[in-house]
Order: sequence, then structure tokens, then C-alpha cells
Amino acid sequence: MRKYNTQPCSTKVRIVLVNHGTASEWGGGDGVQIRETAKRLIQRGHAVSIQNSDRPNIDSADIVHIFNCRVQDSFFQQIETCQNAGKPVVVSPIWISIGRAIWGSRGTYAILQKGINQGEESIQSDLKQLRNRKLIVTINQQEINSHGLGTYDLDWQEKVSELLRQANGLLPNSWLELKAIQTDLYWSGDNYEIAHYGVDSSIFLDADPELFRRHTGIQGPFVLQAGRIEAGKNQAMLCWALKETNLPIVLIGGTKHWPAYAEICKAISGDKLTIIDHLPQNLLASAYAAARVHCLASWMDTCGLVSLEAGLSGTPLVGSTFGHELEYLQGDAWLADPGDPENLRQAVQNAWNAGHHSDRPTRLKKRILSDFNWEKTADATEALYKKVLN
Repeated sequence: MRKYNTQPCSTKVRIVLVNHGTASEWGGGDGVQIRETAKRLIQRGHAVSIQNSDRPNIDSADIVHIFNCRVQDSFFQQIETCQNAGKPVVVSPIWISIGRAIWGSRGTYAILQKGINQGEESIQSDLKQLRNRKLIVTINQQEINSHGLGTYDLDWQEKVSELLRQANGLLPNSWLELKAIQTDLYWSGDNYEIAHYGVDSSIFLDADPELFRRHTGIQGPFVLQAGRIEAGKNQAMLCWALKETNLPIVLIGGTKHWPAYAEICKAISGDKLTIIDHLPQNLLASAYAAARVHCLASWMDTCGLVSLEAGLSGTPLVGSTFGHELEYLQGDAWLADPGDPENLRQAVQNAWNAGHHSDRPTRLKKRILSDFNWEKTADATEALYKKVLN
């Protein structure tokens, strides 16, 4: 058994939190989790550094905590660095069933692009196949089906699986994520803690909607989706689902990584769509409060941190049936199939009609406050560190 250079966890622990080398360019929930976890671990007396690096400097660390094994090339190097240095390592996998997610996101993207180019009638059969999970998606001349199987190359998952088994402990963000890791990556370890995402209530609880209205000039109600504008987040399907309605849509998120995808959204929704590239947190919180509905019918989210943030404003939420959102949202949101535009439209309209003070968003707001805060995330994180170090 490998020996580790550690000190007892009852004293100050030197911790390095590691994300992939390009994390600062992408943003996302993993970065938020790292920052908020670091803040609270420091408050508890630990020495914490954050590194966005594929080859982190960990010489002085007692324990290394890696986030996001889906960026596989980075993950391979990070684990190798830890093993070469003889450092114990904990992993927050942030795992989604990636083959199925690629199938859904790329399939939806291709279908809606065809619908724009050739007309709505040209994709009715495709949408039916997508909804019924019969569609075969071709990417770079490789095929993948709704189970994530086919000739599309996902062999890298075998290496991820092997390295997760070598890690000293896992910190999934939900029980459903843990189950996906067990099912997809055949992980059968027992050294783990569940660290649910949290929300900072000092920022997002009952924010003032007028800040956003004054900043943007948008005075009326609208459907909001926050997050990078890309196929995994599925904004184009939201636009398609609502194209025959008069509901305005506001998307807040970066477009630089996939500008063509934002153009698809514009082509579908026209003047009903407003895209805002970035907002500071106080204005984002205000946007959640100003929205009539927040929607995240995603193919790629393990939680949907933006949904929890929006939920603290009492805004009715539409979530996805695909990822792990069910564990967070339960019966207190309207869940929609990200591959079914009619189902998504109905969910948005039901949430819109229910309004801010209806039962579901009221219950969810209370649960977020009690169950999903960063102190509890830090509790689970610290508990796993103690298991590993002791």
C-alpha cells in the first residue's frame, strides 16, 4: 500500500483544489464550487490554494482535490502528478452519462439546424425519433445511439474508470451522480461523501428585480436561461419549443465557444430573444427575480447550479428529466424532456401560469435554504478529507 506524506486532519490541513487548465476560460458550476468550498475551508483554519492546471504544483500539499474528470486529458495528467508526488487525492467527478449526453445534445443541434435550413416539416420525423430515443446521431462519420453506444469513440472512459478506482475517495454532487459513476464507470468503492451544491443566500435570496430592469430596459415578464450558450445546455430547443408562443426569452451566458449555436437560437426566435453575454452576480440575481420562469432543460448538467440560484428568488423553475436535477428539484419544479419540444413548451407554460407565489417555487425555496448551502458542502468535503488522511 502506498504511503502518503500527511499530517493529522485534526490540525490545519494544506489543501490544493485543482480544476483543468482551461477552466478560467469556460466558467461553470465546478469553478463556483471550488471557490465557495475554498472560502469555507479557509474559515475553518485550513490552508487552501486553487490551481487551474493540468500539472499542478502540489509539493506542499497534504491532500489534493481534483474537480471534473470529464476533461479527460487534464484529468489523466492531474492524477499522474499526484501519484508521482505521493499525495492522496480526492475527486469530485462532476459526472454525467457522457455518451447519452453527447447523443442528445448533438442530435438536437443537428435536427434544429436542419429545421432552420429546410423548414419545420423536414424535421418532424427526426423530432419523433429524438423523442422516442430511436435517433442515430453521426459525428465525424462515427455513430452513437441514445444509450451512448456505437462507433463514436468513448474509449477514454475506461481510463477515467481506472483512475477513479485509484483515487482515495470520491465526492459526487448527488446520489444520482454516484449511481451514474457506478453504472457508467463501474466504480464500486465505499470511500465517498455526497457533497450537494450550495447557494449563497446573501446574494441570491429575494434579490431586487428592478436592478436588472433598469440595466437592460426589459420591463415585462420573460423566460430566462442562465449559463453558457451551447448545445449541451439546449437553449435552441427552448427557443424552438416556444417559437409559436409570444413568450419573450432572455439568455444570459457566453457565446464565444460556440458562436454558431447562438446564431441558431437567434434564427429560431428572432426579436423575441435577448442574449446578454455576462452579468455580475448582483445583476444575475436580479435577473432571476425579474424572470417569470427560469428554464434549464439541459443534456449536460449534474445539478444545474443556476436553477438553485434562481430558486432562491422564488422563480418557478423548469428542469430537465435527463441529468441529476431530480435529486435537487424533486416535485417542486416542472421537469421536461430536453428532446421533446411539446413537452418543454407545456412545462414552461405551466410554470409561467403558476407564478412566483405558487406552491412549487415556495417549497423549493425553503428546501434550498435548509438543504443546499455551501457550509453543508464544506462539511461533506472535510469529512472525506478526514477519512482519507486518518
